[in-house]
Amino acid sequence: MTIFRTRLVMALITLISFVLVGLGILLGELLKSFYIESMSDGLKMKIIWGIALFLVIAVVVIIFLGIRITSKFTKPVVEATDVAIELAKGNYRARTNVNGLDKTGMLGKSLNRLAQNLQELAKSQEMQQEQLKVLIENMGAGLVLIDSKGYINLINKGFIDIFQVSQADYLNKLYYEVIDQEEIRDLVTEVFRLEQKVSKQLLIPLLIERRYFVVYGVPIIGTNHVWKGVLLVFHDITEIKKLEQMRKDFVANVSHELKTPITSIKGFTETLLDGAMNNQETLESFLSIILKESERLQSLIQDLLDLSKIEQQGFKLNIQKIDLFKLLEDVITLLQGKAEEKNISLELLCPEEQVQIHGDVDRLKQVFINLIGNAITYTPSNGNVGVILLEQGETVRVHVKDTGIGIKKEEIPRIFERFYRVDRARSRNSGGTGLGLAIVKHLIEAHHGQISVISTPGEGSEFIIELKK
Repeated sequence: MTIFRTRLVMALITLISFVLVGLGILLGELLKSFYIESMSDGLKMKIIWGIALFLVIAVVVIIFLGIRITSKFTKPVVEATDVAIELAKGNYRARTNVNGLDKTGMLGKSLNRLAQNLQELAKSQEMQQEQLKVLIENMGAGLVLIDSKGYINLINKGFIDIFQVSQADYLNKLYYEVIDQEEIRDLVTEVFRLEQKVSKQLLIPLLIERRYFVVYGVPIIGTNHVWKGVLLVFHDITEIKKLEQMRKDFVANVSHELKTPITSIKGFTETLLDGAMNNQETLESFLSIILKESERLQSLIQDLLDLSKIEQQGFKLNIQKIDLFKLLEDVITLLQGKAEEKNISLELLCPEEQVQIHGDVDRLKQVFINLIGNAITYTPSNGNVGVILLEQGETVRVHVKDTGIGIKKEEIPRIFERFYRVDRARSRNSGGTGLGLAIVKHLIEAHHGQISVISTPGEGSEFIIELKK
Protein backbone atom coordinates (compact mmCIF):
# COMPACT_ATOMS: atom_id res chain seq x y z
CA MET A 1 0.00 0.00 0.00
CA THR A 2 2.90 2.35 0.72
CA ILE A 3 4.35 1.68 -2.78
CA PHE A 4 0.97 2.40 -4.34
CA ARG A 5 0.71 5.70 -2.44
CA THR A 6 4.22 6.77 -3.56
CA ARG A 7 3.49 5.92 -7.17
CA LEU A 8 0.22 7.82 -7.03
CA VAL A 9 1.95 10.96 -5.70
CA MET A 10 4.67 10.75 -8.37
CA ALA A 11 2.12 10.27 -11.13
CA LEU A 12 0.08 13.24 -9.89
CA ILE A 13 3.14 15.53 -9.67
CA THR A 14 4.36 14.48 -13.12
CA LEU A 15 0.97 15.10 -14.65
CA ILE A 16 0.65 18.55 -13.07
CA SER A 17 4.25 19.39 -14.09
CA PHE A 18 3.52 18.48 -17.72
CA VAL A 19 0.39 20.60 -17.63
CA LEU A 20 2.30 23.60 -16.20
CA VAL A 21 5.15 23.23 -18.68
CA GLY A 22 2.63 23.04 -21.50
CA LEU A 23 0.91 26.15 -20.24
CA GLY A 24 4.27 27.91 -19.97
CA ILE A 25 5.20 27.01 -23.52
CA LEU A 26 1.81 28.11 -24.75
CA LEU A 27 2.08 31.40 -22.86
CA GLY A 28 5.58 31.93 -24.22
CA GLU A 29 4.42 31.46 -27.79
CA LEU A 30 1.61 33.92 -27.26
CA LEU A 31 3.96 36.53 -25.81
CA LYS A 32 6.40 35.91 -28.63
CA SER A 33 3.74 36.45 -31.20
CA PHE A 34 2.42 39.67 -29.77
CA TYR A 35 5.03 41.37 -27.60
CA ILE A 36 8.48 39.76 -27.68
CA GLU A 37 9.50 41.13 -31.08
CA SER A 38 8.97 44.72 -29.95
CA MET A 39 10.85 44.28 -26.64
CA SER A 40 14.45 44.83 -25.88
CA ASP A 41 16.76 41.89 -25.10
CA GLY A 42 17.01 42.76 -21.37
CA LEU A 43 13.28 42.82 -20.96
CA LYS A 44 12.97 39.53 -22.81
CA MET A 45 15.38 37.85 -20.37
CA LYS A 46 13.49 39.20 -17.38
CA ILE A 47 10.20 37.86 -18.71
CA ILE A 48 11.73 34.46 -19.41
CA TRP A 49 13.27 34.26 -15.93
CA GLY A 50 9.99 35.38 -14.39
CA ILE A 51 8.06 32.67 -16.20
CA ALA A 52 10.66 30.04 -15.17
CA LEU A 53 10.51 31.19 -11.54
CA PHE A 54 6.72 31.09 -11.64
CA LEU A 55 6.80 27.54 -12.99
CA VAL A 56 9.25 26.41 -10.29
CA ILE A 57 7.13 27.94 -7.54
CA ALA A 58 4.03 26.39 -9.06
CA VAL A 59 5.70 22.97 -9.15
CA VAL A 60 6.83 23.28 -5.49
CA VAL A 61 3.38 24.36 -4.38
CA ILE A 62 1.79 21.54 -6.35
CA ILE A 63 4.19 18.98 -4.83
CA PHE A 64 3.49 20.31 -1.31
CA LEU A 65 -0.25 20.22 -1.88
CA GLY A 66 0.00 16.76 -3.40
CA ILE A 67 1.86 15.41 -0.37
CA ARG A 68 -0.65 17.02 2.03
CA ILE A 69 -3.61 15.67 0.09
CA THR A 70 -2.05 12.24 -0.08
CA SER A 71 -1.28 12.27 3.65
CA LYS A 72 -4.78 13.36 4.50
CA PHE A 73 -6.69 10.92 2.32
CA THR A 74 -4.50 7.93 1.53
CA LYS A 75 -2.59 7.50 4.84
CA PRO A 76 -5.75 6.81 6.92
CA VAL A 77 -6.87 4.30 4.33
CA VAL A 78 -3.46 2.63 4.47
CA GLU A 79 -3.56 2.48 8.28
CA ALA A 80 -7.10 1.12 8.23
CA THR A 81 -6.04 -1.51 5.69
CA ASP A 82 -3.05 -2.56 7.83
CA VAL A 83 -5.28 -2.89 10.94
CA ALA A 84 -7.82 -4.93 8.98
CA ILE A 85 -5.04 -7.27 7.83
CA GLU A 86 -3.82 -7.71 11.45
CA LEU A 87 -7.37 -8.44 12.63
CA ALA A 88 -7.72 -11.06 9.91
CA LYS A 89 -4.52 -12.68 11.22
CA GLY A 90 -6.00 -12.85 14.74
CA ASN A 91 -4.09 -9.94 16.27
CA TYR A 92 -7.00 -8.26 18.07
CA ARG A 93 -4.67 -5.79 19.84
CA ALA A 94 -4.09 -3.87 16.60
CA ARG A 95 -5.47 -0.29 16.59
CA THR A 96 -5.51 2.62 14.11
CA ASN A 97 -4.59 6.22 15.05
CA VAL A 98 -7.01 7.79 12.56
CA ASN A 99 -9.17 10.49 14.14
CA GLY A 100 -11.54 13.11 12.84
CA LEU A 101 -15.15 13.67 11.93
CA ASP A 102 -14.90 12.81 8.26
CA LYS A 103 -15.46 9.43 6.65
CA THR A 104 -11.86 8.24 7.23
CA GLY A 105 -12.10 9.16 10.92
CA MET A 106 -15.35 7.23 11.23
CA LEU A 107 -13.71 4.28 9.47
CA GLY A 108 -10.81 4.34 11.95
CA LYS A 109 -13.09 4.52 14.98
CA SER A 110 -15.24 1.69 13.63
CA LEU A 111 -12.19 -0.48 13.09
CA ASN A 112 -10.92 0.23 16.63
CA ARG A 113 -14.35 -0.60 18.08
CA LEU A 114 -14.45 -3.82 16.05
CA ALA A 115 -10.94 -4.75 17.23
CA GLN A 116 -11.89 -4.09 20.87
CA ASN A 117 -15.06 -6.21 20.57
CA LEU A 118 -13.11 -9.02 18.92
CA GLN A 119 -10.44 -8.84 21.66
CA GLU A 120 -13.05 -9.02 24.44
CA LEU A 121 -14.84 -11.87 22.66
CA ALA A 122 -11.57 -13.78 22.24
CA LYS A 123 -10.66 -13.18 25.89
CA SER A 124 -14.10 -14.39 27.02
CA GLN A 125 -13.87 -17.43 24.77
CA GLU A 126 -10.36 -18.20 26.02
CA MET A 127 -11.54 -17.92 29.64
CA GLN A 128 -14.50 -20.22 28.95
CA GLN A 129 -12.25 -22.75 27.23
CA GLU A 130 -9.83 -22.64 30.17
CA GLN A 131 -12.68 -23.13 32.65
CA LEU A 132 -14.05 -25.99 30.59
CA LYS A 133 -10.61 -27.58 30.38
CA VAL A 134 -10.08 -27.30 34.16
CA LEU A 135 -13.56 -28.76 34.74
CA ILE A 136 -12.97 -31.68 32.37
CA GLU A 137 -9.51 -32.46 33.75
CA ASN A 138 -10.52 -32.28 37.42
CA MET A 139 -14.10 -33.55 37.42
CA GLY A 140 -13.16 -36.69 39.37
CA ALA A 141 -14.41 -39.05 36.67
CA GLY A 142 -12.94 -40.56 33.51
CA LEU A 143 -14.09 -38.92 30.28
CA VAL A 144 -13.83 -40.14 26.66
CA LEU A 145 -15.21 -38.24 23.65
CA ILE A 146 -15.81 -40.27 20.48
CA ASP A 147 -16.84 -38.61 17.22
CA SER A 148 -19.54 -39.82 14.82
CA LYS A 149 -17.00 -41.91 12.88
CA GLY A 150 -15.78 -43.75 15.98
CA TYR A 151 -12.51 -41.85 16.47
CA ILE A 152 -11.50 -40.76 19.98
CA ASN A 153 -11.14 -36.98 20.12
CA LEU A 154 -10.57 -36.43 23.83
CA ILE A 155 -9.62 -38.26 27.03
CA ASN A 156 -9.23 -36.46 30.33
CA LYS A 157 -6.80 -36.83 33.23
CA GLY A 158 -9.30 -38.90 35.21
CA PHE A 159 -9.42 -41.57 32.48
CA ILE A 160 -5.63 -41.54 32.12
CA ASP A 161 -5.16 -42.01 35.89
CA ILE A 162 -7.75 -44.78 36.12
CA PHE A 163 -6.54 -46.89 33.19
CA GLN A 164 -2.85 -45.84 33.27
CA VAL A 165 -2.73 -44.96 29.55
CA SER A 166 -1.29 -42.11 27.49
CA GLN A 167 -3.09 -39.68 25.21
CA ALA A 168 -0.93 -40.67 22.25
CA ASP A 169 -2.27 -44.23 22.43
CA TYR A 170 -5.90 -43.11 22.27
CA LEU A 171 -6.34 -39.78 20.48
CA ASN A 172 -7.45 -39.99 16.84
CA LYS A 173 -7.74 -43.79 17.09
CA LEU A 174 -10.85 -45.90 16.55
CA TYR A 175 -12.38 -46.76 19.93
CA TYR A 176 -12.73 -50.48 19.18
CA GLU A 177 -9.02 -50.69 18.35
CA VAL A 178 -7.66 -49.12 21.56
CA ILE A 179 -10.26 -49.93 24.25
CA ASP A 180 -9.40 -53.41 25.50
CA GLN A 181 -12.48 -54.03 27.66
CA GLU A 182 -15.19 -55.75 25.63
CA GLU A 183 -17.96 -54.50 27.94
CA ILE A 184 -17.02 -50.86 27.22
CA ARG A 185 -16.89 -51.46 23.47
CA ASP A 186 -20.32 -53.10 23.60
CA LEU A 187 -21.70 -50.12 25.53
CA VAL A 188 -20.42 -47.65 22.90
CA THR A 189 -21.87 -49.80 20.12
CA GLU A 190 -25.22 -49.86 21.92
CA VAL A 191 -25.27 -46.06 22.19
CA PHE A 192 -24.49 -45.73 18.47
CA ARG A 193 -27.22 -48.23 17.66
CA LEU A 194 -29.98 -46.93 19.93
CA GLU A 195 -29.01 -43.24 19.96
CA GLN A 196 -30.06 -43.19 23.62
CA LYS A 197 -28.30 -42.81 26.97
CA VAL A 198 -26.99 -46.14 28.27
CA SER A 199 -25.58 -46.78 31.76
CA LYS A 200 -24.04 -49.98 33.11
CA GLN A 201 -22.25 -51.10 36.24
CA LEU A 202 -19.05 -52.87 35.20
CA LEU A 203 -16.40 -54.84 37.06
CA ILE A 204 -13.13 -54.11 35.24
CA PRO A 205 -9.78 -55.78 36.04
CA LEU A 206 -6.97 -53.20 36.26
CA LEU A 207 -3.40 -54.39 36.84
CA ILE A 208 -3.54 -56.50 40.04
CA GLU A 209 -6.99 -55.43 41.25
CA ARG A 210 -10.59 -55.38 40.13
CA ARG A 211 -12.53 -52.12 40.26
CA TYR A 212 -16.19 -51.27 39.97
CA PHE A 213 -17.39 -48.51 37.63
CA VAL A 214 -20.69 -46.96 36.68
CA VAL A 215 -20.21 -46.14 32.99
CA TYR A 216 -22.54 -43.71 31.22
CA GLY A 217 -22.72 -43.59 27.43
CA VAL A 218 -24.39 -40.36 26.24
CA PRO A 219 -25.19 -39.64 22.57
CA ILE A 220 -24.19 -36.14 21.41
CA ILE A 221 -26.76 -34.82 18.94
CA GLY A 222 -26.44 -31.30 17.54
CA THR A 223 -28.97 -28.97 15.99
CA ASN A 224 -31.24 -30.43 13.29
CA HIS A 225 -30.59 -33.89 14.84
CA VAL A 226 -27.04 -34.03 13.44
CA TRP A 227 -25.15 -36.96 15.01
CA LYS A 228 -21.97 -35.71 16.69
CA GLY A 229 -20.69 -38.75 18.59
CA VAL A 230 -20.67 -40.40 22.02
CA LEU A 231 -19.49 -39.22 25.43
CA LEU A 232 -18.33 -41.88 27.93
CA VAL A 233 -18.21 -41.06 31.64
CA PHE A 234 -16.55 -43.42 34.15
CA HIS A 235 -17.44 -43.14 37.86
CA ASP A 236 -15.25 -45.27 40.15
CA ILE A 237 -17.51 -46.84 42.82
CA THR A 238 -14.96 -49.37 44.14
CA GLU A 239 -14.83 -47.77 47.59
CA ILE A 240 -18.63 -47.65 47.77
CA LYS A 241 -18.76 -51.35 46.88
CA LYS A 242 -16.16 -52.13 49.53
CA LEU A 243 -18.12 -50.20 52.14
CA GLU A 244 -21.28 -52.00 51.09
CA GLN A 245 -19.54 -55.36 51.42
CA MET A 246 -18.11 -54.33 54.81
CA ARG A 247 -21.61 -53.41 55.95
CA LYS A 248 -22.96 -56.79 54.83
CA ASP A 249 -20.07 -58.62 56.53
CA PHE A 250 -20.54 -56.56 59.67
CA VAL A 251 -24.26 -57.34 59.87
CA ALA A 252 -23.60 -61.03 59.19
CA ASN A 253 -20.83 -61.21 61.81
CA VAL A 254 -22.83 -59.34 64.44
CA SER A 255 -25.81 -61.61 63.82
CA HIS A 256 -23.61 -64.68 64.15
CA GLU A 257 -21.77 -63.43 67.23
CA LEU A 258 -25.04 -62.53 68.96
CA LYS A 259 -26.76 -65.74 67.93
CA THR A 260 -24.10 -68.03 69.43
CA PRO A 261 -24.32 -66.93 73.11
CA ILE A 262 -28.09 -66.44 72.90
CA THR A 263 -28.53 -69.95 71.54
CA SER A 264 -26.33 -71.35 74.32
CA ILE A 265 -28.19 -69.43 77.04
CA LYS A 266 -31.57 -70.48 75.62
CA GLY A 267 -30.55 -74.14 75.24
CA PHE A 268 -29.10 -74.55 78.73
CA THR A 269 -32.03 -72.65 80.28
CA GLU A 270 -34.54 -74.95 78.56
CA THR A 271 -32.58 -78.00 79.70
CA LEU A 272 -32.65 -76.75 83.29
CA LEU A 273 -36.37 -76.09 83.11
CA ASP A 274 -36.95 -79.58 81.74
CA GLY A 275 -35.63 -81.06 85.01
CA ALA A 276 -31.87 -80.80 84.92
CA MET A 277 -32.03 -78.11 87.63
CA ASN A 278 -32.83 -80.83 90.19
CA ASN A 279 -29.28 -82.12 89.82
CA GLN A 280 -27.06 -79.77 91.84
CA GLU A 281 -23.89 -80.54 89.89
CA THR A 282 -25.63 -80.09 86.53
CA LEU A 283 -27.32 -76.92 87.77
CA GLU A 284 -24.03 -75.33 88.79
CA SER A 285 -22.34 -76.38 85.55
CA PHE A 286 -25.13 -75.03 83.36
CA LEU A 287 -25.43 -71.78 85.33
CA SER A 288 -21.67 -71.32 85.01
CA ILE A 289 -21.95 -71.69 81.22
CA ILE A 290 -24.94 -69.34 81.10
CA LEU A 291 -22.96 -66.76 83.12
CA LYS A 292 -19.96 -67.13 80.82
CA GLU A 293 -22.10 -66.69 77.70
CA SER A 294 -23.88 -63.70 79.28
CA GLU A 295 -20.53 -62.07 80.00
CA ARG A 296 -19.46 -62.76 76.44
CA LEU A 297 -22.69 -61.23 75.14
CA GLN A 298 -22.22 -58.19 77.39
CA SER A 299 -18.61 -57.81 76.22
CA LEU A 300 -19.70 -57.97 72.57
CA ILE A 301 -22.41 -55.36 73.05
CA GLN A 302 -19.98 -53.10 74.94
CA ASP A 303 -17.37 -53.42 72.18
CA LEU A 304 -19.98 -52.65 69.54
CA LEU A 305 -21.06 -49.56 71.47
CA ASP A 306 -17.42 -48.47 71.90
CA LEU A 307 -16.63 -48.96 68.22
CA SER A 308 -19.77 -47.11 67.17
CA LYS A 309 -18.93 -44.21 69.48
CA ILE A 310 -15.30 -44.04 68.35
CA GLU A 311 -16.27 -44.00 64.65
CA GLN A 312 -18.71 -41.15 65.09
CA GLN A 313 -17.61 -37.89 63.49
CA GLY A 314 -18.00 -35.91 66.69
CA PHE A 315 -15.93 -38.32 68.81
CA LYS A 316 -13.47 -36.45 71.06
CA LEU A 317 -10.76 -37.59 73.43
CA ASN A 318 -10.40 -36.28 76.95
CA ILE A 319 -6.81 -35.11 76.52
CA GLN A 320 -4.76 -34.48 79.64
CA LYS A 321 -1.20 -34.88 80.87
CA ILE A 322 -0.59 -38.49 81.96
CA ASP A 323 2.28 -40.66 83.12
CA LEU A 324 2.42 -43.49 80.57
CA PHE A 325 4.73 -45.59 82.76
CA LYS A 326 2.25 -45.46 85.67
CA LEU A 327 -0.63 -46.31 83.29
CA LEU A 328 1.20 -49.41 82.00
CA GLU A 329 1.99 -50.48 85.57
CA ASP A 330 -1.73 -50.32 86.42
CA VAL A 331 -2.65 -52.39 83.34
CA ILE A 332 -0.04 -55.05 84.13
CA THR A 333 -1.24 -55.24 87.74
CA LEU A 334 -4.78 -55.72 86.41
CA LEU A 335 -3.75 -58.56 84.07
CA GLN A 336 -1.14 -60.20 86.32
CA GLY A 337 -3.66 -62.73 87.64
CA LYS A 338 -4.62 -63.82 84.10
CA ALA A 339 -0.93 -64.32 83.27
CA GLU A 340 -0.25 -66.31 86.46
CA GLU A 341 -3.09 -68.71 85.63
CA LYS A 342 -1.06 -69.79 82.56
CA ASN A 343 2.29 -69.43 84.29
CA ILE A 344 3.25 -66.66 81.86
CA SER A 345 5.97 -64.18 82.78
CA LEU A 346 4.57 -60.64 82.42
CA GLU A 347 6.97 -57.74 82.96
CA LEU A 348 7.38 -54.05 82.15
CA LEU A 349 10.74 -52.67 80.99
CA CYS A 350 11.44 -48.95 80.88
CA PRO A 351 14.74 -47.00 81.30
CA GLU A 352 12.79 -44.16 82.92
CA GLU A 353 10.29 -44.37 85.76
CA GLN A 354 8.25 -41.45 84.46
CA VAL A 355 7.19 -40.79 80.87
CA GLN A 356 4.85 -37.82 80.42
CA ILE A 357 2.56 -37.57 77.39
CA HIS A 358 -0.75 -35.93 76.51
CA GLY A 359 -3.60 -38.38 75.93
CA ASP A 360 -6.90 -39.83 77.12
CA VAL A 361 -6.04 -42.00 80.12
CA ASP A 362 -9.18 -44.18 79.91
CA ARG A 363 -8.89 -44.81 76.18
CA LEU A 364 -5.16 -45.57 76.33
CA LYS A 365 -5.80 -47.96 79.23
CA GLN A 366 -8.41 -49.66 77.02
CA VAL A 367 -5.82 -49.96 74.22
CA PHE A 368 -3.16 -51.61 76.39
CA ILE A 369 -5.63 -53.91 78.19
CA ASN A 370 -6.65 -55.19 74.74
CA LEU A 371 -3.10 -55.61 73.44
CA ILE A 372 -1.55 -57.14 76.58
CA GLY A 373 -4.65 -59.27 77.17
CA ASN A 374 -4.42 -60.62 73.60
CA ALA A 375 -0.73 -61.35 74.09
CA ILE A 376 -1.52 -63.42 77.20
CA THR A 377 -4.44 -65.18 75.45
CA TYR A 378 -2.41 -66.25 72.42
CA THR A 379 0.74 -67.22 74.35
CA PRO A 380 0.96 -70.87 75.49
CA SER A 381 1.60 -71.73 79.14
CA ASN A 382 5.10 -71.02 80.47
CA GLY A 383 5.61 -68.33 77.86
CA ASN A 384 6.70 -64.70 78.15
CA VAL A 385 4.97 -61.37 77.54
CA GLY A 386 7.08 -58.22 77.71
CA VAL A 387 6.03 -54.57 77.60
CA ILE A 388 8.82 -52.15 76.68
CA LEU A 389 8.44 -48.38 76.97
CA LEU A 390 10.98 -46.18 75.16
CA GLU A 391 11.36 -42.42 74.67
CA GLN A 392 12.65 -41.22 71.29
CA GLY A 393 12.84 -37.44 71.00
CA GLU A 394 9.34 -36.07 70.56
CA THR A 395 7.72 -39.52 70.50
CA VAL A 396 7.31 -42.52 72.79
CA ARG A 397 7.09 -46.16 71.69
CA VAL A 398 5.42 -49.03 73.46
CA HIS A 399 6.35 -52.57 72.39
CA VAL A 400 4.07 -55.43 73.43
CA LYS A 401 6.02 -58.61 72.68
CA ASP A 402 4.95 -62.22 73.27
CA THR A 403 6.11 -65.77 72.55
CA GLY A 404 2.70 -66.85 71.27
CA ILE A 405 1.39 -68.57 68.14
CA GLY A 406 2.32 -65.69 65.83
CA ILE A 407 0.52 -64.38 62.76
CA LYS A 408 1.03 -65.33 59.13
CA LYS A 409 2.37 -62.55 56.90
CA GLU A 410 -0.71 -62.53 54.64
CA GLU A 411 -3.01 -62.20 57.67
CA ILE A 412 -1.28 -59.17 59.24
CA PRO A 413 -3.09 -56.57 57.04
CA ARG A 414 -6.47 -58.04 58.12
CA ILE A 415 -6.07 -58.36 61.88
CA PHE A 416 -7.45 -54.85 62.47
CA GLU A 417 -10.67 -55.66 60.60
CA ARG A 418 -13.83 -56.14 62.63
CA PHE A 419 -14.46 -59.74 63.72
CA TYR A 420 -11.32 -61.04 62.00
CA ARG A 421 -9.60 -63.71 64.06
CA VAL A 422 -6.26 -65.39 63.52
CA ASP A 423 -7.30 -68.44 65.56
CA ARG A 424 -11.11 -68.57 65.64
CA ALA A 425 -11.40 -71.53 68.00
CA ARG A 426 -9.07 -70.01 70.61
CA SER A 427 -10.78 -66.61 70.34
CA ARG A 428 -14.20 -68.06 70.96
CA ASN A 429 -12.96 -70.17 73.88
CA SER A 430 -11.38 -67.11 75.45
CA GLY A 431 -14.53 -65.04 75.02
CA GLY A 432 -13.01 -62.69 72.45
CA THR A 433 -15.38 -60.61 70.34
CA GLY A 434 -13.09 -59.99 67.36
CA LEU A 435 -13.46 -56.21 67.78
CA GLY A 436 -10.57 -55.51 70.14
CA LEU A 437 -7.89 -54.70 67.57
CA ALA A 438 -10.33 -52.65 65.48
CA ILE A 439 -11.00 -50.51 68.57
CA VAL A 440 -7.25 -50.29 69.32
CA LYS A 441 -6.47 -49.03 65.81
CA HIS A 442 -9.20 -46.37 65.91
CA LEU A 443 -8.09 -45.10 69.33
CA ILE A 444 -4.41 -44.92 68.36
CA GLU A 445 -5.29 -43.00 65.18
CA ALA A 446 -7.50 -40.68 67.26
CA HIS A 447 -4.32 -39.90 69.28
CA HIS A 448 -2.52 -39.19 65.96
CA GLY A 449 -0.30 -42.20 66.61
CA GLN A 450 0.67 -45.28 64.62
CA ILE A 451 0.47 -49.01 65.25
CA SER A 452 2.47 -51.69 63.47
CA VAL A 453 2.99 -55.44 63.81
CA ILE A 454 6.00 -57.75 63.47
CA SER A 455 5.22 -61.45 63.71
CA THR A 456 6.60 -64.89 62.91
CA PRO A 457 4.27 -67.93 63.05
CA GLY A 458 5.23 -70.22 65.94
CA GLU A 459 7.64 -67.69 67.48
CA GLY A 460 5.42 -64.80 68.60
CA SER A 461 4.27 -61.31 67.75
CA GLU A 462 5.29 -57.74 68.54
CA PHE A 463 2.84 -54.83 68.45
CA ILE A 464 4.53 -51.43 68.30
CA ILE A 465 2.61 -48.26 69.21
CA GLU A 466 4.15 -44.85 68.53
CA LEU A 467 2.62 -41.77 70.19
CA LYS A 468 3.58 -38.11 70.10
CA LYS A 469 4.45 -36.50 73.40
